[in-house]
Amino acid sequence: MQKQRIFTSAFLFLFSSNFLTFIGFEMLLPILPAYLISIHASPFQVGLVTTVFTIGAIIIRPFVGYYLVDNNRKGLAIGAGIMLLMITIMYPFLSTIWLFLLLRFFHGVTWGVSTTANSTMAVDLIPKNRLGEGIGYFSISTTVGAIIAPSLGILIYHSFSFQLLIYSSVILCLLAVIALQFVSSAEPVKHEKQPFRFMEAIFEREVWFQALLTVMTTLGFGAIITFLVLYGEQRGLDQIFLFFLINAIVSTLLRPFTGKWFDKTGPWSIIIVSAVVGFLSLIVLSYATNNGMLIIAAILFGAGYGTVMPCLQTWTVQKVSEAKSGAANATFLSSFDIGVGISAFTLGLLAEWISLEMIFRVVSISFLLVALFVYKDAKRTRKNNHM
Repeated sequence: MQKQRIFTSAFLFLFSSNFLTFIGFEMLLPILPAYLISIHASPFQVGLVTTVFTIGAIIIRPFVGYYLVDNNRKGLAIGAGIMLLMITIMYPFLSTIWLFLLLRFFHGVTWGVSTTANSTMAVDLIPKNRLGEGIGYFSISTTVGAIIAPSLGILIYHSFSFQLLIYSSVILCLLAVIALQFVSSAEPVKHEKQPFRFMEAIFEREVWFQALLTVMTTLGFGAIITFLVLYGEQRGLDQIFLFFLINAIVSTLLRPFTGKWFDKTGPWSIIIVSAVVGFLSLIVLSYATNNGMLIIAAILFGAGYGTVMPCLQTWTVQKVSEAKSGAANATFLSSFDIGVGISAFTLGLLAEWISLEMIFRVVSISFLLVALFVYKDAKRTRKNNHM
């Protein structure tokens, strides 16, 4: 039997569009707080930049998941891409803080629509018997885009201006929309839909366990993006960018192998092993006193966290019927946002009392808990299968 292809032209155009979208969006993140301060925002208002964005994304995703049950994914993705472009170009023209924060809320809403629609289209395009491998490849567009973008945004902002940064982001958004035009997206099969209930739709009940694991796994990532730069300054690690670069390279190189491992054996063994590796990465990082140890921590984090997340997304989608793939993707992405939000808030409070190296050691326990929960689920599943 001939193996079905993952890398079709439609998949490659969708991958390219998602990659460009993530770079265009993520390159703004490290700069927006500095820009807000330049227009006299208070520290509290700067903190709201992430909060209102996250609220917008989480609120909209249940509606998007419900809509995608039997509506065209491509049209929604293109519409969201155009809205991302229009919202981004408005940033330099807002000098009132609360208007800026209102725009951030709508940016979060549009981002929630775009990422959910793109992920659901990817699931549609990937052969079902190679879903783990395919989502692993597709998630490269997310992880690599997110890692390249902050450095690129800082470079443009410091070398040129905030306006040029915005225009660069807009151009990337435009290219992403153009790429979507070449994605062939089949009309979804019509299904009988249940009435929409918002509180139930925030999390697809069938994937509550995978959502919990996603939140727990993301706590470690939240610690990295919140504290790593400051930690590097405290420890005299002058090549901190190496962590992000090597993390991206390792997680990308491992995707073909980890995706096939998932498809062959299921989610349990690969998630358990990768979660333990993620735990070790944060422990090594907490003791890092030189760039060599930083590189080892980056390799382990790329192999650990960089493997667990696409596996969790694949597992989430596999747990539901094809009609609910949009809702499942929305749940996964919202769980990611919630995990980052919880991590930034709780660890920020904790950092008032303990050192950053202790922060990394404390949050590393979340990886061990993920491994433990998945191990127990594997035992329960094996027992049920033998009954």
